[in-house]
Amino acid sequence: MNRRWQANKIGLINFWYYDEQEFPFVKGRMLLRGSNGSGKSVTMQSVVPLLLDGNMSPERLDPFGSRDRKMSSYLLEENDGREERTGYLYLEFRRKDSETYLTIGMGIRARRGKPLDKWYFSLTDGRRIGKDFFLYKEMGEKVTLSKKELENRILQGGKVFDRQADYMEYVNKQIFGFETVDEYKEMVDLLIQLRTPKLSKDFKPSVINDILSDSWQPLSDEDLRPMSEAIENMDTMSMNLKSRKEAKAAAEKINAVFSKYNKIILCDKAARYEQTRIKLQEIVSLQKKYERNHEECVQKIEQLTCKIEQINAKREAMEKEKESLNKSDAVALKMRDSVLSKELEEQRRNKDDKEKFLASKQEQYVDAKTQIKDEEDRKFDKETEINSLLEDMQEEADTMGFQEFAFMAEELQGNIENAYKFELHKEQFKNTFEQISEGEDLLQKLQILDRQKEEMIQKRERQIREMDSIQRKISECEAALVQAENEWKESLYKWNEENSELKLEKDMLREFSVFADSYHLDSDFAGIRQKVADKWIEKKVDFETKISAALVEYAAVKEEIKETESELNEWENQKEPTPQRSEAVVRNRKRLDDEKIPYQEFYKVIEFGKQLDEKACNFLEEALLKMGILDAIVVDEQYKEQVLVPAKGCEDCYLFASESSVEKSLFDVLELNEEVNDIFSNYRMTGILKNIAYDEENILSVSSNGTYHMGILTGTITGEHEAGFLGRRARERQRQMKIDECKNQIAQLEERRALLEQQKQLLETRKDVLKSEFDQFPDDTYMRNAVKILLEEERKYEILHEENDKLGEELSIFLEELKQKKKEVLEIAEKLYLHCSYDVFYQAKKAAERYDKDLTVLKSDHEMFLRSVEYLKERKEHLEMLDYDMDNLRYDIADIEKQIRIKKEEQTSIQKQLELTDYESIKERLDACVFWLHSYPEKLQKCVAEKTKKIDEAKLLTESRTNNADKIAEYEKKMEYYQKCYEEERKLQYVAVPDEILEDAKHVYEYLITDVKNVEKDDVVRDLNRVYFENRGFLTEFQLTQNELFAESDGEQRPDEYSAKRLDITARYQGIKVSFSSLLGHLDEDISELESLIKDGDRELFEDILANTVSRKIRGKINASNAWVKKMNVLMNGMDTSSGLKLSLRWRSKTAEKEEQLDTRELVELLKKDYRLMSEGEAARLSAHFRSKVEEARRNARDNAGMISFYQIMKETLDYRKWFEFQLFSQKSGERQKELTNSVFGTFSGGEKAMSMYVPLFSAVVAKYQGGRDDAPRLISLDEAFAGVDNRNIRDMFRLMTQFEFDFIINSQVLWGDCDTLDALAIYQLIRPENAKFVTVMPYLWNGKGKELLDDEEKVEQRGIEIEKSEK
Repeated sequence: MNRRWQANKIGLINFWYYDEQEFPFVKGRMLLRGSNGSGKSVTMQSVVPLLLDGNMSPERLDPFGSRDRKMSSYLLEENDGREERTGYLYLEFRRKDSETYLTIGMGIRARRGKPLDKWYFSLTDGRRIGKDFFLYKEMGEKVTLSKKELENRILQGGKVFDRQADYMEYVNKQIFGFETVDEYKEMVDLLIQLRTPKLSKDFKPSVINDILSDSWQPLSDEDLRPMSEAIENMDTMSMNLKSRKEAKAAAEKINAVFSKYNKIILCDKAARYEQTRIKLQEIVSLQKKYERNHEECVQKIEQLTCKIEQINAKREAMEKEKESLNKSDAVALKMRDSVLSKELEEQRRNKDDKEKFLASKQEQYVDAKTQIKDEEDRKFDKETEINSLLEDMQEEADTMGFQEFAFMAEELQGNIENAYKFELHKEQFKNTFEQISEGEDLLQKLQILDRQKEEMIQKRERQIREMDSIQRKISECEAALVQAENEWKESLYKWNEENSELKLEKDMLREFSVFADSYHLDSDFAGIRQKVADKWIEKKVDFETKISAALVEYAAVKEEIKETESELNEWENQKEPTPQRSEAVVRNRKRLDDEKIPYQEFYKVIEFGKQLDEKACNFLEEALLKMGILDAIVVDEQYKEQVLVPAKGCEDCYLFASESSVEKSLFDVLELNEEVNDIFSNYRMTGILKNIAYDEENILSVSSNGTYHMGILTGTITGEHEAGFLGRRARERQRQMKIDECKNQIAQLEERRALLEQQKQLLETRKDVLKSEFDQFPDDTYMRNAVKILLEEERKYEILHEENDKLGEELSIFLEELKQKKKEVLEIAEKLYLHCSYDVFYQAKKAAERYDKDLTVLKSDHEMFLRSVEYLKERKEHLEMLDYDMDNLRYDIADIEKQIRIKKEEQTSIQKQLELTDYESIKERLDACVFWLHSYPEKLQKCVAEKTKKIDEAKLLTESRTNNADKIAEYEKKMEYYQKCYEEERKLQYVAVPDEILEDAKHVYEYLITDVKNVEKDDVVRDLNRVYFENRGFLTEFQLTQNELFAESDGEQRPDEYSAKRLDITARYQGIKVSFSSLLGHLDEDISELESLIKDGDRELFEDILANTVSRKIRGKINASNAWVKKMNVLMNGMDTSSGLKLSLRWRSKTAEKEEQLDTRELVELLKKDYRLMSEGEAARLSAHFRSKVEEARRNARDNAGMISFYQIMKETLDYRKWFEFQLFSQKSGERQKELTNSVFGTFSGGEKAMSMYVPLFSAVVAKYQGGRDDAPRLISLDEAFAGVDNRNIRDMFRLMTQFEFDFIINSQVLWGDCDTLDALAIYQLIRPENAKFVTVMPYLWNGKGKELLDDEEKVEQRGIEIEKSEK
């Protein structure tokens, strides 16, 4: 958790009468004092509110709310000679007990006659103004930075803002952390109210309730989230339920017609199948009958052929006989008699025909009269029917507002027997019908569009609520990111401060702070860590180098110890000192040993003489050492040539005896020791010593001061050598000395080794600490997670925002389209004089459809009526023609009777003549011939006709048999086709047939025919299409589709024009294609499930959420508020004012607004209980209370026509703060307690008024600050603080501010703030004598015991730090 930010310092540069002035706070507290005009209000207002939100409105700058003084006047006065001035204001924050700093500020540039230029800035990288960051540049004088120069100087270590809104949002997010900028603004506004001097002038107790009520924190969106989600879920489910019910109702309407259609189709296919089956049976029987009849015809034709041949033979015989008889006279008479008989017969037949024709005409005449009477009756009935139809059509025309009907009816009835041009009326009706249909269609679409509009509005409201929720989350995430950044920076500084090895430079810390302030998902934290790693590696390498060096030195010391110990061991084991030799000398000595050449080392066989003192010994040995004589070897002359032969890698010095000698030689000062134990050796050594002069000039000599001569070479010694080689004693002394040196050296080396070991361990430890400190470098996990969460929420918001914008555009277009359609339908309604509603247009359309049918019937009836008129006219004309024909027939019959009489008389005369001849005998035979010949054609014709008939009949039977065979094949194919159609239809199972009904086509047909016998398929199809298109808008979710089934059957060879195709309706439920009947079942299940879910959701909302979860939150808020009021009362009761005034607050519950709602007191008592422990009655009352609140909220939401969402109204409804009201009580000494009303308040003194106002307002401020982050500073300001309040009360007011943990900047003319209830306070005495153009600042510090006058403001800051440290 971050430590709280605390106001640390304010600064004014080149502003008003300040050139460069800082005012450090002490423990976040500051008092500005001085006389009027000294600048204390100007200084204070520069912080609160100006630097908190950057708003430079004059009324906010002036404590009294005046607009007279503008910001420009603080930079350029009227009599100021400058044309331009740039100033800066800043406020530095510091985290408590930390060296983490953050600065906010603003730059203002005033130019005479031009608008102010202003910009805002922040420093977040730890740099401090006046320390390592300056708002001016040195150019002989201090010149304030321009905006561009500021940007270049800040770089990545902060931000520069152009807009005040951006600055305010940044300050809130970075420092205060309120959820929204509006909440932050409310807090700043409250601080402005609190700052106002002489509160008693502008406030009164009646306003306290509003201020204090608003100061409590309402239920947050997070608190109400379960309710919000539950309400949204329930709204969604309710909408879905409504949609499902509408869908079901629409589906049932479609299904009612669809079921009828299915019955018709099944019945039709069953009928066709059954009828075809029966017809096929009939045709097969007929085929058998055809075959029998054909056989009979063939036999009859053969018989008739024989009979015709016989008749023709007899005719020839009769013709010959007749010819011979006709040659007599009697025959001629007889022929004439025969002709007359024929003519008479013809006349009689003609008369009979005429009489029959006359009788026929008479019958026709009677029939015509009857027809005329019947037709006149029909004409009357048709006219009556037409009039009745016109009455029906009048009602239909009235319903659809078709005024042209009246003109048509009047014209038709007035000229009913004349033809009427219905086409014109039909055209008029068609136009009206089209308008009605268009209007009905538009209104139906409008209904669907209205539902879609509601759905779109609800969807948009849901999206807006979700966007608000996401926006709140984004604000929370931004605050969390700022918090994470601040925590990281604080961890960084704390880490660096606590580090002992891995210390980062200030520049790097600033760089890292800048990195944290601008942290994003692509931020290269690895680069930051790498920079730290570079530092770590650098120091690690340094440590490792030192450790390696120590190890090397340690090893060297260890080796040296080992060598020294070895050397010591050699010295202790009687090793003699040996002069230093080269490797070549060592190899030569070994060579001599190997070649067995004897030799003596000079120093081993010589001893110092007793006459030489220590100094002379030292000089002499050093000289011999330098001359190469000391360690030279003495070899016998016989080996001289052998040893002087050069050997590779070998060198040495040899001494050989010489005959010559000097007066004073080494022989005089040196002695031979016992090593020289033979005469030859003695001789050689004596000769050698005598050849080397001592303190004399010689080619080879040594002086007592150590100077030596070797031919032309003269050398000197250091004089620092100690003899230790010549002589046993010297060598023993040298050995002991070497032993002591070795021991001392070993001791020193051991100490060195221990020290190196210690240094190595220390370096290893420091290296481990370095590694540990590097490992503890704060990582970016929290920042990265915060950024990821923020980006995810922003991504969600962006997607939803785009969807919402798109939906908004669609809604705007949709609403415009809706408006246009409403305008169109309104125009249609106005044209038709119909009320603009769907029901009216629906009824009008129904009436129009009936009118259309009736008009067709009317036209048909009128045509039939006209045909009756025409028919009557024709019948009457026919009657007249019959009269004329009958008169002619009667005349013709009379004439025929006359002709018959004349011919009979002539025949009688001829017959009398025949009686006088033998004609009888001839006649009998001739008559027989004539008779037979006369009958011959008839007989022949009869036989031929009968034969022809039988032949034709046989042909016809053959054709019938062939045709019938084809028909059998055809009907067999038909039966197979219809059987398939029927069986496919039955498989659909669209029509339920009772189990007791057999499933064969005959019984199914008999079962269904009663339901469909009076129903026309085309009518049902029209009704189905109509109801489908009327209701499919309610079923758009299910993607209703009209399609055809069995179309493939039509693709096959159909036996006739009958089509097996049928309409089908399918839907999609949850993406799966289902039949329409299945959809109804799914809808029933959905409705049942949704009703159950809504019931459960309703219970959850009112019991689990409102009566439990939300009530628990409210209970917590109310308990916290009660506790706060009690705490306030304890503080106020503990105050001892000079007038004895006691203040107290009471948070009183309000009474219920409705009968079903609870009084607040009863509600609070119930809320105090655990819902699980409530009795059923208590739980029911609580649930009923919230139900009433919810219903009230729903009504209010509806009344607002969607302008305010139900959730917003519900949130306001559940605002527990409105359930209570504050009462402020006062009590003076010796008086009873009474409510502090406006009238009582008016009787108070100024101090009492201030006390009664400050106390509740302080609590309001605390409540406002609680809405921000926990690390937000609690900064307030008071102008003319506590004016009119006596010292005892002032002491308590300071104590109250301390207990509230306020950071404050206050001013006063008289107040010093030297109260024992304050442990520290920065005090600045501002002096501006006689309205001078400068302000003198005298800094003081109250340390809790006394005031300290300090040298300057920097000392104030230092003393403040000292006080803070002393308290730890």
